[in-house]
Amino acid sequence: MTHNDSRAHPDDVPAEALHATPEGTVDVTGTPPKYHVDFDEKSLKKQKFTAGFVAPTAGALFRLFGRYQVLGDEHIPPSGQPAIFVAYHASYLDPILIGLTLWYRGRLPHYLAKSPLFTGVLGAGLKAIGQIPVLRDSVHAGGSLVYARAALEGGQSIVIYPQGTLTKDPDLWPQASKSGAARLALSTGAPLIPVAHWGLDRSMPVGAKIPKPRPQDTLRIAFGPAIDYSDLDGLTTANIRTLTNRVTSHIAAELAVLRGEEMPERFRADYRPAAGRTEGDTA
Repeated sequence: MTHNDSRAHPDDVPAEALHATPEGTVDVTGTPPKYHVDFDEKSLKKQKFTAGFVAPTAGALFRLFGRYQVLGDEHIPPSGQPAIFVAYHASYLDPILIGLTLWYRGRLPHYLAKSPLFTGVLGAGLKAIGQIPVLRDSVHAGGSLVYARAALEGGQSIVIYPQGTLTKDPDLWPQASKSGAARLALSTGAPLIPVAHWGLDRSMPVGAKIPKPRPQDTLRIAFGPAIDYSDLDGLTTANIRTLTNRVTSHIAAELAVLRGEEMPERFRADYRPAAGRTEGDTA
């Protein structure tokens, strides 16, 4: 972004703007009303009610792409506690996999998703279950993190793809993260839970337009321990950069476990294992 570029990105939200108004409503001045979302008790109740109808159908359809095995679900914070899930993104199917896994473990995930998805029938469905639009290349883009903070203050789960898009790495390792998740964590104190998955590249790899049913497959998804950032005090440029790199390395560590491979050297410098855990542990 150049000095004269007036466009905003979620990473550009000033720390003092990350606040929610009372009772879970959000004040994002100028954000188009059709992209507004609330996390007050009444709105959350409606969102969960709708999700209760959507999840069984989505789960039945997802069986076309295989059954899935979950590792580390003990690292998913209990319902009512805020959590930021930072996820590996390598297929257009992975939001469904992650969403179903969290839903059936007591969490309604609120994704930060690009605003073009919030149109038509799909858009109505996303809004009905409390998903958060990101108005990319817009002066309102930063509002998504304000909404995310409102959700966290209500004890909800946020799912962020730190890469911002599908990985383009030729070996399918995560690419460098953007700073939004780190900034949100440092400004709220919410735990950062790394999430990786493996197997969807066979059903819908990067670049594919139509998924290929593979009901015989076994998909694997892993949740790692909360990323330790207790050594980072304050929303400083250095801390944001350090935690952003740490997020990438912890996603890579979970992915390495699922792939049964060593984590590439380029991720090791920023990896900070939880107490009592070493690289390669599955729990």
